[in-house]
Amino acid sequence: MRHRKPLGRLCRSAGFTAGLLGLLGLCVSMSQSVSARSLDEVKASNLLRVIAYEDNSPFSWSDAGVPKGIDVEIGRALAQKLGVEVEIILRMQGEEVDDDLRANIWRGPLTGGPVGDVMMHVPIDKELVIRNKEAVVGNPYFEERVAIAIDPARTGENPGLDVFKREKIAVQLGTVADYFLMFFDGGSLRPNISHFIKPRDGINSFLRKDVAGLMGVRSQLEGMLGQSPQKAVFIEPAMPGIVRSSWTVGIAVKENSRDLYYAIGNVLAELKTSGELAAIFARHGVTFIPPTIK
Repeated sequence: MRHRKPLGRLCRSAGFTAGLLGLLGLCVSMSQSVSARSLDEVKASNLLRVIAYEDNSPFSWSDAGVPKGIDVEIGRALAQKLGVEVEIILRMQGEEVDDDLRANIWRGPLTGGPVGDVMMHVPIDKELVIRNKEAVVGNPYFEERVAIAIDPARTGENPGLDVFKREKIAVQLGTVADYFLMFFDGGSLRPNISHFIKPRDGINSFLRKDVAGLMGVRSQLEGMLGQSPQKAVFIEPAMPGIVRSSWTVGIAVKENSRDLYYAIGNVLAELKTSGELAAIFARHGVTFIPPTIK
């Protein structure tokens, strides 16, 4: 789970002029933003505004200007079940999730534009919830997990991490998985760790069989590997000492839109019971993992 994010870093300038311009920009943004709304207001307008991340495949991304992904489909299903139309708004990640909640749920982006009625893929974390009183975070719908895609011909069907003392494993630089591998068993895996920066590079390395394992967030790896005819086997071995091997994601609404929050919770429960939620994940090659928290 990432509370700090590399994208969308705000530029900070010193001096009176820069400060004045920033204040004016903020005022314009706030005046142009559209406030989050209650359930009755959403239904009266016949429109649900759903915020999803712009570059978060397989959950949300833009394909020639058309929003696609798991969260996009869930957003459309929410609107359909509520009996309204949907507007999907894709936005870049901020420096922290707190920034995203502020920009997308209760204040609006500094560059102008509407806030959303609901924001997708928000990590459900106690400290995050405590820090953000203006937002309601919850209604979990998926559990993210750290996992390893393996080549069973080289690792065996259910290997332990020690297999990577002789076989190579790829991992994205600077991630939780990277830190874990680098320090596992006193650093004994380091000679066989292959780093990459762009996720596609790691996928290609695995498909070329340059490495026998590929570690990262399971949903992302499944989504990208699912585009290849080569099927991957996933394992989730014990990871002693890892900062976090799983986390739950849900939605966020503005604090005064709790009736909308409860209505969305009911719809998500219906989608899960009917199997529609799992079907959405399956269409994107991702295993649906029900959240372990309620």
